Amino acid sequence: MRIFFVVPDYYEERPKKCMNGWGNIFLTIAPDGTALPCHTARMLPGLEFPNVTRMPIADIWYRSEGFNRFRGTGWMKEPCQSCDERDKDLGGCRCQAYLLASDPAAADPVCAKSPHRGVVEEAVR
Repeated sequence: MRIFFVVPDYYEERPKKCMNGWGNIFLTIAPDGTALPCHTARMLPGLEFPNVTRMPIADIWYRSEGFNRFRGTGWMKEPCQSCDERDKDLGGCRCQAYLLASDPAAADPVCAKSPHRGVVEEAVR
């Protein structure tokens, strides 16, 4: 078992990839059997995550809405959609975007290009 701790990136100007890319590498299975692309993804509104007792892992990974919603770059809004670094950071952390900008599809507020960057700057102050 590996335990990952992600250091907050509030002092950076570029966000980190969310779990190295939402639904690209990691799959977390909660004690109740819920499969998650990120250990905190369950907090995001409007997403349903499948359970391994009711759906095969391959279907969860390739076909579930929860794993596909933020996979890749097609879901991105501006400024991420036209950013030349979108493939590098994939818009940053979806949970952080939700917690700080009230929108899981917003640019991660850690990004200097995010319209919500002021929230991070205030927290750092």
